[in-house]
Amino acid sequence: MTLKLSSERVERAASDVAHALVQAAVHRALRARDDEYVLAAMQAVVAELRRAAAAGVDMPLRLQVDELRIYYEGRPLDGPSLQAADLLARCDEREIAVLALDARLTRDELNRFFDMLTLRENADSFARGHRAAAMCAFGVRNVKVSLRDPADPSDRSQPLRPTDAALRQYQGLADALQHNHALAHSDQELSLDAAASAVEASLRPIDEPSLLLALSMQDDVDRFTIGHSVRVALLALQVARSIGASSDQLVRVGAAALMHDIGKSKVPQEVLFKQGRLTADEWRAMAEHPRLGAQILIEQHEQVDPHTIGAAFCHHMAPNGTGYPEPMMSIEPSATSKLIRVCDVFEALTAVRPYKRALTPIEAFAVMHRNAGEFDTRWLNTFVRALGLFPNGTRVQLTDGCDAIVVAQTEQPAMPRVQLLNGPDAASGMAGERTIGQTHEGAVTQIARVVTADTDLLLPAFDAMSTTGAATPLPESLR
Repeated sequence: MTLKLSSERVERAASDVAHALVQAAVHRALRARDDEYVLAAMQAVVAELRRAAAAGVDMPLRLQVDELRIYYEGRPLDGPSLQAADLLARCDEREIAVLALDARLTRDELNRFFDMLTLRENADSFARGHRAAAMCAFGVRNVKVSLRDPADPSDRSQPLRPTDAALRQYQGLADALQHNHALAHSDQELSLDAAASAVEASLRPIDEPSLLLALSMQDDVDRFTIGHSVRVALLALQVARSIGASSDQLVRVGAAALMHDIGKSKVPQEVLFKQGRLTADEWRAMAEHPRLGAQILIEQHEQVDPHTIGAAFCHHMAPNGTGYPEPMMSIEPSATSKLIRVCDVFEALTAVRPYKRALTPIEAFAVMHRNAGEFDTRWLNTFVRALGLFPNGTRVQLTDGCDAIVVAQTEQPAMPRVQLLNGPDAASGMAGERTIGQTHEGAVTQIARVVTADTDLLLPAFDAMSTTGAATPLPESLR
């Protein structure tokens, strides 16, 4: 048991370094190299490296990369890979297979390494024959790279596994959104077609947004901007698909949800990335983002879908008159805006913030129903029915002690299908799946608790068998 815990601690420390490296790459792509947030992100990588060394990770820490994923010790790190499309593309262009980071790395040295990795004029810095000289010239001593062996190329002829397809699609959504935030921040014309194309691509190959939604739960890179908006888009797509929306309607809803927070590109960075609660003045600045987002979209030279503009402006407006911004005249938010508001609040409640823990979905539903006047009732009920009380990707523990993950919904919101993660049936494919509420080997399969990274929620007793698809039942103790 001690060896297992030690191994898990080491792998988690390596994953934390990878997360920090990806976030540094995202900041570097969006901002000037000497921007304070770029420098802070570089310093965060250095800090995580030193923590990893203290946790027992062998130095230098070797992260393997291919065109799709980051790996540690041959094991894929899907969480850090979700927003790593740009970083992985730069490594792929330079034929880099391994990044080796030493704990002696400094902030400025890492920033110089990113000069080599990301600037067009330095594209040949890693070419065979003069790589060592180039890295010496840049003063990079504590980052080493290994190039792909040309005699042993990766086999790209093999079909992608479903998880690979989902990962590519998530990266496409995140990359399109990152690009548009960068364009909006610098007052350039947006690439709205890229956002719509990313949404369309996320639907076509696997035709199941819930697979992406389950994957998105691993995205911890930046929950305030890119990751948040991608998850809101995936939630909206899941709900719209559940009520039979056409492909064109799904693309419109997904694009509007993906771009709903584009106004945050104009919020002062010290407010947007503050690690803690906002002051009254900072909150007023943050509350400007719906108006700023609508203004950015209205000022585009190409015609923008009114649903996208409406979602940017109205996603914090409630039917009971609360919310913001306060319009100059009475307006009725569109159905798309009402849906995105539900998705936006649910994602915020279930996401980690520096000042709060993430609520489990069932806790978030309870909070939203206690404040039902802030949402369109029909969309809130539709949302719960579409996701279920335990959305896909939720980690649970059954009453028999088995750990499991929710993989599919049924007509009963409280009775999903789960895949066992341990126990006698876990390794046997379909035999490792069970449906909550059904009898297995003489006992009814029930969920005992919901488990997240920082929560272990013991569920109160309630009758899952009485749940119907037309209702939105919650445990009485959570109302």
